[in-house]
Amino acid sequence: MDWIYELPNWLFFLFCTGISVSFATLGLLATRPWVRRHADQHDQQNDLVSYFLGASGVIYGIALGLVAAGVWTNFQTLSGEVDDEAGITAAIYQDVSSYPMPNRQLLQQHLRAYVQAIIKQDWPQLRQGNTPQASTRILYQFKRELFNFVPTDAGLRLIHEQALEQYNELAKVRRDRLQGSTSSLPAVLWWIIILGSFINIIITWFFVSDHVGYHLGLTILLALLLGSLLFLTAAMDNPFRGDFSIDAESFKQVLSQMPDEKLRSPQ
Repeated sequence: MDWIYELPNWLFFLFCTGISVSFATLGLLATRPWVRRHADQHDQQNDLVSYFLGASGVIYGIALGLVAAGVWTNFQTLSGEVDDEAGITAAIYQDVSSYPMPNRQLLQQHLRAYVQAIIKQDWPQLRQGNTPQASTRILYQFKRELFNFVPTDAGLRLIHEQALEQYNELAKVRRDRLQGSTSSLPAVLWWIIILGSFINIIITWFFVSDHVGYHLGLTILLALLLGSLLFLTAAMDNPFRGDFSIDAESFKQVLSQMPDEKLRSPQ
């Protein structure tokens, strides 16, 4: 199913709703003669179908609502972790700006390279469903330089301890982001969701109506609603993939606040 994230959102939406509407339309037209032929009393038939459609709709609505809420919560959580990672990186950059040269320049260059690698290399890899490695190597280099630094006075020692704490928090949120980038709904859950939408559509075929256009219109509206909900759930299921995904804007803003030491004139 990875190919669906290569589609633009409008085409993905038409794909989801098109399948559900086509299934509903063709199924209704194909089964309508058989249903009318085997329905003895139309009122009792419609009452019975209404009962089953109501029960099925409630059960499916609760299940799909829980799934959609979980997917949205995961999307929002990862989006917040991306913002936190960018904010912590900016805070560390400010902390090491108090270090003496050449340690300050080296550490800031590592952080700048780290953010650039996230934007230019990691994010394209995330959008393809891969686990990025480029920024990891740079972060390890920064860690080695940071941990090897020995402060020479009490003030610098306090700043260094704060930088170490910030780095540990950065490593945590980065790990959470990478783990979250591969999280998605299990395949069996997707099959159940899709099957549930088809069951609700199929139940509508058993209504008996003398007006085929009226019956068909209501069935299409229900199919359009179910297809739209499936599209929304699938679009948010992989937070870093597709058009509706988390972007690297937070890191771009942080990068703009990281002047390159090489471009500065000597003091």
